[in-house]
Amino acid sequence: MANSVPMNVTDPTSLYRVRDGAYAADLLIAAVTEFDVFTWLAVHGPARAEVLRAALRWAERPADVLLTYAAALDLVSRDLAAGDVVELTALAREHFVAGSAYDLRTYYGSLAERPAAREFARVLRTDEPAPWASAISDGDADRAGSGNGGARDWSGRLADVEFASRITAAMDARGAFLAPALARATADLPVGRLLDVGGSSGIYAAAVLEQHPTASAAVFERAPVDQAARTLLAERGQNDRIDVVTGDMFVDPLPTAFDVHLYSQVLHDWDRSRVEHLLAASYRALPPGGWLLDHDTHVDADKTGPLPVAEYSALLMHSTPGKCWSTGELAAIAEAVGYIDITVRPTAADRSVLLARVPR
Repeated sequence: MANSVPMNVTDPTSLYRVRDGAYAADLLIAAVTEFDVFTWLAVHGPARAEVLRAALRWAERPADVLLTYAAALDLVSRDLAAGDVVELTALAREHFVAGSAYDLRTYYGSLAERPAAREFARVLRTDEPAPWASAISDGDADRAGSGNGGARDWSGRLADVEFASRITAAMDARGAFLAPALARATADLPVGRLLDVGGSSGIYAAAVLEQHPTASAAVFERAPVDQAARTLLAERGQNDRIDVVTGDMFVDPLPTAFDVHLYSQVLHDWDRSRVEHLLAASYRALPPGGWLLDHDTHVDADKTGPLPVAEYSALLMHSTPGKCWSTGELAAIAEAVGYIDITVRPTAADRSVLLARVPR
């Protein structure tokens, strides 16, 4: 395949973490200054997450992201086996609880007016994502549509050709390092025809094909991202083995005749019902023995980290209907659909790939 990317010689993981964790501090600021959650836990805890959510009037998805982040920071412990019981740690008790000699709440309070911290307070209460990258002013954000198809919604903005091209180019830049790592981690899988669902520029499909010289692929994308993908594939000389199929993955049936379906950093943009929809759609379209690959930033099964993934999940919770899904959540969804042989393999830069197979 023409124009393959040369092997990098440095590890950019720290640079991915700076960008992906850009919103995490504002989530903690909101938790401390707007809700005083750690003082609440000191008075009322240990408590089940659902009790905490009800008391502070939080929605389930953003609360889950916040509790994962707090656990990764060692501010709470979290016991899913006991019904998601949340308990304060010594670190939080000493520094984020009213009355402590080392209370840092007023120190964090000096940043409480940050726009993203105020946006997080709204997201926690409403479960409606804020504008992508806080693109409009705080006052306008109250009036603009957000998570349900409003004009400033991240997904809705992809209908704008300029925004779609910019996001596609951004995802392409991210994939230059990540895609070869995914390809190496899955090199042992039999790949004949790969469908890269929501595959943006097709950079992940191209990397997998480097490991499988006789295979072919297609990117399944909606307009106008499909045209941006065609342009990038042609510029790299990769359109001879990678087609682009135009379609909406939530509306149109996924094409058949592919033995591997790849979702690379797609599921983290969506809520549980749409993740379930996509895994079921792939199951229907794949042949017996076909493979589903979910390449993403995955939270650990116990939802206590790792910290860089919990930080990235804050960004996703802020601006999309999704989050970083835990390997336990995804395995449960996949098993309910009917997949077997579910495993997880590390790739690079805090990413991993979850593999699941359709029974023969």
